[in-house]
Amino acid sequence: MTLKSLTYTSLASLDLTGADVDAILAKARELNALDGITGLLVFNGTRFLQIIEGSPPAIDDLVNRLRRDPRHSAFEIRDEREIEDRMFADWSMELVRVSTDRIDARETVSRQLPDAVPDDVHQRLVTMTENISGNIDMRS
Repeated sequence: MTLKSLTYTSLASLDLTGADVDAILAKARELNALDGITGLLVFNGTRFLQIIEGSPPAIDDLVNRLRRDPRHSAFEIRDEREIEDRMFADWSMELVRVSTDRIDARETVSRQLPDAVPDDVHQRLVTMTENISGNIDMRS
């Protein structure tokens, strides 16, 4: 079965609290488990980077909900592709909180990625994490 992998970034609303992020994670885990979606959410206190994977209709539905969510803005899809195997099979959603320091953020996310993540995706996620934390060009 062909799956869809989608990576996006967004800007957290100014009033988003740590409790809000915890609530987002809890709800994502619950709904993603029901929808067969797995993935990783990276948050540096200001910006989100998320990679999600699942059936194309489930991913498309989730993206439509995410676009309407007032807890973030500047939603931008950074990568979208078909995949054969899940990279985050054991995570309905995993949260990795990173620093706004690029190097620290890179090391944190790199340590957290599962072994199943291919090298090219690993590098893309590390680079994008640096980008959201270093306030530099967001193109991957």
